[in-house]
Amino acid sequence: MDGQVRRVALYARLSVSTEESVSIDRQFEAGRQYARSRGWEIVDEKKDEGVSATKHRPEDRPGWRSLLDSPQPIDAVIVWKVDRLARNVLDFLHADEMLRGRGAGLVAVEDPIDMTDPQGRAFATMMAVFAEMEAAAISARVRASRAALMKAGRRTGGRPPFGWRNRNASPEPGYVLEKDPDRVEVVEVLVDRALAGASLYSLTKWLTETGVPTRPRRPAGGGLEADQQHANWHDASVEAILRSPVLAGMTPVRGDVLRGDDGLPVVDTDVAIISVEERRQLLAMLDRAKQPGSRPRAGRDVALLYGIVRCASCGGLMYRATAASKYHQYRCQQKGCPRPVGINRPSLEQHVVDVVLAERGEERGVTVTVASAGPDRTLLENIQAEIRLTLDLMQEDGADLASLTERLRAQKQARADAEAGVKTEPTYRVSSSTLREDWARAGDTEARRQLLLGQVEAVRISHTERRGRGLDASRVEVVWREMSEDLRARRDEQLAALARIGFRPGRGPRSPSKTP
Repeated sequence: MDGQVRRVALYARLSVSTEESVSIDRQFEAGRQYARSRGWEIVDEKKDEGVSATKHRPEDRPGWRSLLDSPQPIDAVIVWKVDRLARNVLDFLHADEMLRGRGAGLVAVEDPIDMTDPQGRAFATMMAVFAEMEAAAISARVRASRAALMKAGRRTGGRPPFGWRNRNASPEPGYVLEKDPDRVEVVEVLVDRALAGASLYSLTKWLTETGVPTRPRRPAGGGLEADQQHANWHDASVEAILRSPVLAGMTPVRGDVLRGDDGLPVVDTDVAIISVEERRQLLAMLDRAKQPGSRPRAGRDVALLYGIVRCASCGGLMYRATAASKYHQYRCQQKGCPRPVGINRPSLEQHVVDVVLAERGEERGVTVTVASAGPDRTLLENIQAEIRLTLDLMQEDGADLASLTERLRAQKQARADAEAGVKTEPTYRVSSSTLREDWARAGDTEARRQLLLGQVEAVRISHTERRGRGLDASRVEVVWREMSEDLRARRDEQLAALARIGFRPGRGPRSPSKTP
């Protein structure tokens, strides 16, 4: 064999650069000593650093690929151990086949492997089997360790979301999240503005104009450079911050969040900056903003009748249509609509406002307050939202029905437990102002849209053959949101009581009469 092998190449691989005991330099040095002891000439050295053998086949690694493609004739390739080349049998055998195609064999320094003869290849195959078993065992241990850490509320590392940072959980393994005092206040402002109706565009613009830096990023090739430390703010990066489960103290887990035995999200109140219900509201607002005609951009105002105006032909929502960079119409854009309609937007909005204020402008709303002894109603709402989410997941292709069914069972039990502890006594309070007064005080279009939503179920627009710029009111049907008879009776009862003490709707308390 020694008479056959004369020219050799060295190959080294390392997936994690902190493994000092098997560093690239140590692997090469071991290979050089082995070659000298056998009297072989080293004609080439190739390496793959930061490359996992489990995730990357040998032929997909640049170092190994370069060795195979080199015109330099070789008789053997020396590696420190078999697992430096491959961690499963198929990859190992394929690499051996490609080497044999070049007339070369594989030699390992630490493993008793010399594949320059048939006996050596047979023994090496057995070693590869054990290497694959070891790799599988390591992967299983890593997964189990990660699962245990996450269940205990700790992290395995990774980049935390903007506004938080990792803190070593010593003496326990892993890391825990904590608020980053330099950034969390920025996130709190973003959340407050978003819940108040601010668009992603306006939030991105605010971050940029106020000079809030993004987190440092590492450019390709290594360390931080002064002119490449920070990226620019974009709508997508702001949305990612607002959608993070960490805002409500939840731990992200493979597209979901960490859940307890009751199937509900585990919440760390020390990490949270908003409640679970506030996060649900925030996500709903972000989802609505993605719908056509709903997302304000530069110079674009909010649609007053968004979510209200509908096509009478198909029942679908109507959205703003553009012409010459201005918004003039609401138009049906539903596919398959038998008779799409459009209508002048400013004229329709003014007409609907006039009709609503004329019909209900002097009315007062009724606020229903629920006093509870025991768990808060908010808890029940959160549980019900999680149940709906689980049911939706069960409808998806490839859903893990067994685990989702178990989660649903636990969530329903949690709901039953919460309901058993709630005793409700609803109270009713008449609003201190009329709809017309609330309308006058509303600060922006979105606030007025919310007032309309409290009064109107829908505004249906029918087709017309009429031509002209004026609004054809016969096309417009306002579908009112009706107050229940019980609430209306309670409101009238309270208004009568208020009138007896001198309070008149829209005018406030009556001045006392003068005594002659």
